[in-house]
Amino acid sequence: MRQLLTTVLRFLLRHALQFALFIVILLAGRLLLAEWHAYNAASEAVAALRLASGSAGSHGTGLAEAATGRVKALQHASQTAIAARLEQVQAQLLQLRAQQQPSLFTLPLPDAATLALHAQEEAARRVEIEVLAQEARYLTALHAALSGEDARQTLARLHAEHVRAYAALQENLRQRRQLEAQHPLAARLPGSVAYAQLSQLEAQGQRLRDINLQAYKAWAAQRARTNNTARPAPFAIDKAALAGALAPVQAAIATSEGQLARNWIARWRAPVLDVAPTAALLVLSAIALPVAIKAFFYFVLAPLASRLKPLSIGHAPNVTATTLPLPPAGQSRISAVSQALLLQPGQQMLIHPAYLQSSPVSTRKRTQWLLDWRFPFTSLAAGMVALTRLHSDVPASVTISASDDPLLEIAIVHLPAGSALVFQPRGLVGLICDSGQPLAMASHWRLGSLHAWLTLQLRFIVFRGPVTLIVRGCRGVRLERAGQGRSISQSATLGFSTDVLYSTMRSETFIPYLRGQQALLNDRFDGDNGVYLYEETPRHGKQPGKVGSWFEGFTDAILKVFGI
Repeated sequence: MRQLLTTVLRFLLRHALQFALFIVILLAGRLLLAEWHAYNAASEAVAALRLASGSAGSHGTGLAEAATGRVKALQHASQTAIAARLEQVQAQLLQLRAQQQPSLFTLPLPDAATLALHAQEEAARRVEIEVLAQEARYLTALHAALSGEDARQTLARLHAEHVRAYAALQENLRQRRQLEAQHPLAARLPGSVAYAQLSQLEAQGQRLRDINLQAYKAWAAQRARTNNTARPAPFAIDKAALAGALAPVQAAIATSEGQLARNWIARWRAPVLDVAPTAALLVLSAIALPVAIKAFFYFVLAPLASRLKPLSIGHAPNVTATTLPLPPAGQSRISAVSQALLLQPGQQMLIHPAYLQSSPVSTRKRTQWLLDWRFPFTSLAAGMVALTRLHSDVPASVTISASDDPLLEIAIVHLPAGSALVFQPRGLVGLICDSGQPLAMASHWRLGSLHAWLTLQLRFIVFRGPVTLIVRGCRGVRLERAGQGRSISQSATLGFSTDVLYSTMRSETFIPYLRGQQALLNDRFDGDNGVYLYEETPRHGKQPGKVGSWFEGFTDAILKVFGI
């Protein structure tokens, strides 16, 4: 019952967490989509308004030049020509001010192109109205000067026009208030009749405000000229007033840019685009650089190393090269799940405690902290610490087995007097040697060999006989003769006799090496009487998928440099 309840609770909790996760993902997606739509809308609005402002500015410059040319041509014209042009300008102004802009609250809503066209047309209309209004004011003053009209009469007429314009504006405001009072909700609801009437009144009110402002400006200008009715100065466009005609467009641009500044997509877009080329270059480098390095190692360094002189540890001082005994023909496998060794009086066995399966109770056991105190780092790195040292006054049979790993097998390698074996201590679990003699163990560096640098094995550990090595290997250990040349995987090599010529050779195919399925180099052994030792299924340094595999690979490389 308890197990059933636990299973049900786990099922409910798992699906509840999935439900909550889906809610978070959907809300985040909706927020992201809304931000993206707002960013697109604001960007399109800013682009359309800037285009409208630029085109209206260029259009205004052209209109100003044309108006200046026309007025200059009328400086010495007759009163009739000036009056005719003034009437024409006033008619154009009336037509432009009476233009009704199409509503933007239609269904479906207009697209970005329609909005941009509307903004351009409205900006051009405002600029054209301002240029024509300045031309009309100047022509009015010029006509008054030429006709000899009394300045006070002109001032009174302009004042009356201003009063009429102001009265019309007030009447428009009264009608809008009355409509809003009668229809307070419908007047604000797009698509209703009241809303359409209110929109029409608001558009008419905007035109009346412009007419009232122009009438006021004309009256103020005439009042300034009341005491001086002489011919006005040469006509010149008021650029400040012309730029002021585009003030609503500039205000809309500022508002849209403010909305863009508050949008987090817009805030991150520019920095991301700035660093995107560099990031893409880094990604391409991360993809191409390892391939280039591997290709250089495979096609340049590895063939060069294959043509170099092999290593020969047997040529080192004080190291002889006596042949190791081989197993019977056709039986290179020398390992088994367990091995029984006979410990003679006068001998001592140093063994890792995990591999000591059984021993006579008559044997004396002590702890030896390091395999060899002359090589403390090698002993620690190879795990040969806290060893069990066995002595016996009578022949004692000791059984060795890998009790903690069913894939490991144990091999016994006897090194007679005068023989020497280059061996990696990582495969050593124990040894038997004479009690009265120190362990014959030495190290040899090969810093001047490209073979050593390519394999990162710069130091070679040599064991000299008489000694019996107890070796472990995954799925078995084999001892074979080098003969006229043998090649095996580097990760499988455990050791080789010192009379072997050791070198490296490139792996046969490039693609497996590029994909990490095969090492760049294999170990090659040459020598008629030389032998080499290897494990059948190497596991050393091959543990993919673990979190610390990169660190293990780094430590394995360091240990390989020191021949461990």
